[in-house]
Amino acid sequence: MLVESNISLQEEAVCQRVLNRYFPRIIPTSVESLGNRGGFSGAGIWRVVTDQGTYALRRWPRAQLPTARILGLHRLLNQIFCDGLTIVSVPLKTADGTTLPQESGDDWQLEPWLRGRADFHATPTAERVQSAMIALARWHQLAERHIPSSESAEWFSSRREAASPAIGERLQILGHIDDSLLARIATSIQCIVNPQIRELTGRIAACLRRGRNQIAQELRSVCDIKVRLHPCLRDIWHDHLLFTGDELTGLIDPSASRTENVACDLSRLIGSLFGDDRRGWDQSLNEYQRHRALTFGELRLIKALDRSGVLLSGWTWLEWLCLKQRTFSDIETVVARLQTIQSRMETLDHAR
Repeated sequence: MLVESNISLQEEAVCQRVLNRYFPRIIPTSVESLGNRGGFSGAGIWRVVTDQGTYALRRWPRAQLPTARILGLHRLLNQIFCDGLTIVSVPLKTADGTTLPQESGDDWQLEPWLRGRADFHATPTAERVQSAMIALARWHQLAERHIPSSESAEWFSSRREAASPAIGERLQILGHIDDSLLARIATSIQCIVNPQIRELTGRIAACLRRGRNQIAQELRSVCDIKVRLHPCLRDIWHDHLLFTGDELTGLIDPSASRTENVACDLSRLIGSLFGDDRRGWDQSLNEYQRHRALTFGELRLIKALDRSGVLLSGWTWLEWLCLKQRTFSDIETVVARLQTIQSRMETLDHAR
């Protein structure tokens, strides 16, 4: 029986059934729902406190990712942890040996809770940048060695020379954004009730209309660059870095991991840390290259992926709010995210 919780009795019962699958049996003293911990993917996360330690319990909606891909990710995390990068958390095995038990129609995982706080912007020291870049370079070095299972090779294989998958994927998305779709979005924006969100989405839509052809041209200019591919995080940003003082003590939510080039991770992370601050970019790239050299092709990809990533972040929110009409309970977080995206999108015209 749970001593403390902020969840319903039904939710509590489901969590307890999952925890009962582990041996030694995990008996929680409290369970706290964290929603999706600041993300918008639809996954659920609970903080489980026990006398033996604290854990993160994660629910993967069955339609989100194929089971083989999640198990392949678990295999990758275990290899990286065993090779010495202990700031990642490896899902635990149940009594019957799986790291992905099924309950109530969903996949679940349980992993040790990582210490630290995602507060880079509160104290953006040079030492924190150094710690983050060392960890990212180390992840890439270890991921290059990964040997996936036959079931997960589709997502976690390595290739010596190939084009970045992200470039082709982003060109395909931009190809679908035509004038008629933008007109539908413009109409939908007028129906958004919250005035801040309505204004921000209007500005984001205007930036998208202005910048889509230029960004597509930039992506086409780098689409034939051949680079080394191996498992990368793909969605590493400041909210996924946990610091204790100036030390990086946790790297969380690697769920987007898949075969890519390191440029994808560097553009995503450094863009989230420094936006358009050139000094911050130079500092970060210099620190990373102390541990893993970048090719000229990778440096070109970083710029194209950052700029296209900014534009398509705006597109993702327009799609969610205007086409799929998703609703979010944390309006303050949504507004803050939209403000950050809109601010960076406004600079695209001036940074070619």
